[in-house]
Amino acid sequence: MAKRTQPTLLAQGKLRTARGSQRPWRVRLYAPTVGTNKFQVMFRAPAGDGEPWKRVLRRAASEEEARAIFAQAEAALDTESATPVGADVRASRTIRMLGEEYLKESIARGKQPRTMEGRESRLNAHILPTIGEVPVTKWRVEHSRKVMEKGSKTLFSQRGREDLRGQLAAMRKLAWRLGWLDRSIDPLDGLEIGRANVLHGATAQYVDPRLRPETRQVRAMAAAADKLCGPEGTDPLMTRLPLFGTKIRVAGFGGLRLGEQNGLRAIDVFFQEGYVHVNGAWITPRKAAGFRGPVKNHTLHEVPLPRSLMRDELLPRVAVLLGLPADAALQRVLNVQEEERQRRASLAQREKDRNLAWWNYPIPPEDEQWLFVDTVTGLPVKPEMHNDRWHRVRAWVDENDPDNAWPRTIVYRNLRHHAATKWFHEELGEPWEVVAQYLGDKLTTVLNHYVRAGEDALRDSVGKLAKL
Repeated sequence: MAKRTQPTLLAQGKLRTARGSQRPWRVRLYAPTVGTNKFQVMFRAPAGDGEPWKRVLRRAASEEEARAIFAQAEAALDTESATPVGADVRASRTIRMLGEEYLKESIARGKQPRTMEGRESRLNAHILPTIGEVPVTKWRVEHSRKVMEKGSKTLFSQRGREDLRGQLAAMRKLAWRLGWLDRSIDPLDGLEIGRANVLHGATAQYVDPRLRPETRQVRAMAAAADKLCGPEGTDPLMTRLPLFGTKIRVAGFGGLRLGEQNGLRAIDVFFQEGYVHVNGAWITPRKAAGFRGPVKNHTLHEVPLPRSLMRDELLPRVAVLLGLPADAALQRVLNVQEEERQRRASLAQREKDRNLAWWNYPIPPEDEQWLFVDTVTGLPVKPEMHNDRWHRVRAWVDENDPDNAWPRTIVYRNLRHHAATKWFHEELGEPWEVVAQYLGDKLTTVLNHYVRAGEDALRDSVGKLAKL
């Protein structure tokens, strides 16, 4: 009988002693034997509580892969973490499985339903159909390029392509953290997306001044909504949204996001102080009932509003919601408001959750005191219906008040841009750090959106040259 050829030892680790074994051992890496093409990594690993350690064999097709397994085994034994898994397990860890882990982690981190819908949509529409069955260990930049190429056919905005690349980057980071992908491998290295042309001194997030509506346009849209959606309106599709004009003013002069506008309640308005307390947002997941969730970034903030808007438009609405006559005296409304806040604060103190307060104590949506509602449901309006009514108002202004027509290129959310620049910064003269507080944003975010380096100097130079 021919003597069996011994495998060639390529590397061995530090001397170790496993539980249940008196003989010391090492992690060892062997070259392929005659007739095979597989490298072998041998070591011992825990089998269970109180059980002797078992011998483990891991095979690799290349020396590079084998040495990576060898190093992983050494590191895992040093730190008492999970040892390298078998080839069958590594092969089963596909991009599809990684995507599932990514969504689970996002939910565990408390991401909002709309954010989850966007991540799930990008995963199902672009990533999984392209590279879903690729093992994570074999994920390379060419796979990521295929995803971006597929996305470019349906994602026409720069922001959409950036979001897709950002999701790939987040999945790469998760794969590294889970140990599914070696950190020496970067499947996004060299992946570039087309850059949008930006003005000198502006960031990629800079909002062009032409996309910030004028105050006259905001007032014209609000006045038209008053006419079409008010009690004198004749179109039942429009009168389902009373106070739509007031809502536009809250957006245009307060800068609230749409979810924050929809989430406003009678107890959130502080008439004596002259501001609304922004502490939540109305969230409408797909194929699910809406609910009042946290404000974006969990950042509570106060937003000052014009006295005429507070006293003439919001006060009567709040009075009715609190069970008072629409013309009730201000002090009477304030008293009932405070009673309701104290009632909710008392209920919150009885709960185990120490994070509950008067402003986030859960109340069934149908029993909440919403400022802006769809009269058919009694709940805040869905975004789709809101947008439809907004475009109807815009078309009416375009036809009946062309001097103040609302440009088609400016969307409803740009009312927030008007509040930040035309109203807070220019009209009221507030510094950008104060504007950021009103908007509930970081100062850097506000500066990136609205400030262009050198813009003031440019304006001064133009003024001087006009005199020459």
